[in-house]
Amino acid sequence: MTIPSTSAPSFKRESLLNRLLNSNAVFGVAVAVITALLVCFYGMLHMNMDEISAETEALKERPYTVAVAAGRAETLLMQLRTLDDRLTFTRSDETVDSVRSEFEEIDGELRERLAVIAERHRIDAATAQSLAKQYEEFRLRQNRLIELAATSSTEEVTRFLEEDIDPLLDSMLAADADVIAGASRSFDQLYETAADTRADTLLTATVLMVAVVGAFALFIIVIRRKNLQQEHLQLSLRHALEREQEANEAKSRFLSNVSHDIRTPLTAIIGLTDISIEHAAERDRVSESLAKIKLSSHHLLNLVNDVLDMSKIESGRIDIGHAPFDVCDLVEMLVSIVRPQADTKHLDFVVGRCDVRPGLVVGDEVRVSQVLINLLGNAVKYTEPYGTVRFSVTELDGDEAERVCAEGLCDARAAIAEGHVLRVMKFVVEDDGVGMSPEFVAHIFDPFEREDVPSRSSEEGTGLGMAIAKSLVERMGGSIDVESARGRGSRFTLLLPVEHYEGGEGARSGLDPAAVSRRKAQGGRCDSLSELEGAWSDARVLLAEDDEIVGEIAEELIGRTGATIDRVWDGAEAVEALERAAAGTYDLVFMDVQMPRMDGLEAARAIVADCERSGRAHPPIIAMTANAYVEDRKRAYDAGMDGYAVKPIDKEEIFKLFRTYVPLDGKRA
Repeated sequence: MTIPSTSAPSFKRESLLNRLLNSNAVFGVAVAVITALLVCFYGMLHMNMDEISAETEALKERPYTVAVAAGRAETLLMQLRTLDDRLTFTRSDETVDSVRSEFEEIDGELRERLAVIAERHRIDAATAQSLAKQYEEFRLRQNRLIELAATSSTEEVTRFLEEDIDPLLDSMLAADADVIAGASRSFDQLYETAADTRADTLLTATVLMVAVVGAFALFIIVIRRKNLQQEHLQLSLRHALEREQEANEAKSRFLSNVSHDIRTPLTAIIGLTDISIEHAAERDRVSESLAKIKLSSHHLLNLVNDVLDMSKIESGRIDIGHAPFDVCDLVEMLVSIVRPQADTKHLDFVVGRCDVRPGLVVGDEVRVSQVLINLLGNAVKYTEPYGTVRFSVTELDGDEAERVCAEGLCDARAAIAEGHVLRVMKFVVEDDGVGMSPEFVAHIFDPFEREDVPSRSSEEGTGLGMAIAKSLVERMGGSIDVESARGRGSRFTLLLPVEHYEGGEGARSGLDPAAVSRRKAQGGRCDSLSELEGAWSDARVLLAEDDEIVGEIAEELIGRTGATIDRVWDGAEAVEALERAAAGTYDLVFMDVQMPRMDGLEAARAIVADCERSGRAHPPIIAMTANAYVEDRKRAYDAGMDGYAVKPIDKEEIFKLFRTYVPLDGKRA
């Protein structure tokens, strides 16, 4: 296509402009011009600043002079007070003459200082004039004092000082202090004015400079716009790629840490189930497979619980309980859980004496036991057969407790305790097992951290246990420390502040006081589960569970107690069954929390309310749920439930609940 001749000059002008914009010479000239302008501008700015400073110094002279004069006047007035006090101790002719002579010297200088104040103090002229008048009155009284000193008694001189001299001196000192304060304010105001002026000048200069720099930057942007756009695009793409890679690495790291540990028990469960089906006629083979399936199921449940706990901790949605418990009872429970594991590996499980003052403490027993079970379980797991695991608990004495609290350990718990007495418990778990490397110890409390030890690659765990333990301990206001060396074992020290409980047992535990009494009465019984099977044949139980399989399992386990079971499928049916039944028909109610039509919490509230209206006691209600968090327990207790059982529920838990809430004589309290 032919370009019209009229557009040729325009095209040439655009080409020339582009060449000029891309010319290094033009760019250099522009930079030189702008730099010269900036230098000239700042030269003028410094000249203005020097002028402002000179004016400030001139303004400064008056309040500064007043402040100096008032300060010296204050010193002279204090010297006069000291001078007069000498006359109360001795009034010889020499002393009186000395006082008179020194007063004349002080008087001359003081009158000069007061004259300066009266002349130059403009902020509060009345105070300055008043100070001068008071001093004239003081001079008369001072001369009178000198005359009295030569002829009067000590009592008369002292009385004259106290009634005529000292009050006037105090008044003059107060007025002089007001003058000093006023001069200081004036001085500060002058400097503030100067500072404001400087700030305004600098602001103006900055605006102008920004304008120049902006023009300069715009010029550069126009020249280099394409390069900058390309660089910004590349930088954005690089950052986006890095964020995506970090997210993928985090996801891959999580899946890598968890997938193997989840697949392993699942593979075992599926494989052992197939073996049981294929060898259904071989009772011993099936029993062995079922025992391994149960072990793998508990392992899988622990893994899921760890992941859920860590998720709740990281999102800040985990609550810490606040209920009374007995530390030594907790230790006994932990020992009963861990000792069979230690015996299986032929370990020497050494448990120290529970060196704790008598009485209950307030805290979260469930979370404390969770942390300690984790520490004890690891000690057993990572100690070779015939090794030693030690567990001890002591209460720090007053001085040591004060020392650790002074280091900030008790701050978080003190905010919860609301003025109650704090006690500090020290739990120590020690073993002579494989130990850990210093590199791993530095990161042991990080999520998903597991030490790579080839000889123990088969050990279970997600690497979340210690991270959860540390997070829970810190939420409870405590601290956890570790000492370890490869091949020499490990030592974990847990310091935990708890509140001393001053109330009666069971008053704040959320449990029926009668249940507490039954626990105490039956606490010494050590019947085995096999001996207790069928022991509650006179009892009657109401089971509310909507899931058919879970309900079948619950019926089987509850049936081992010998109790008669009435099954309902939701909360509404449970309420109706209790309304139809006579008082005392049911000794225990097992209530699933999540059910159709009416959930377990609503049903419990309805049952408790109905029993209160009819004036009869409601049977103990046990919540059955897969939710094991403190807030879930609180909701259950708030709804009127008496106990809490976390699914999957086993036979030991069922028998424990029966022993707690249903006396073996068949008569419910």
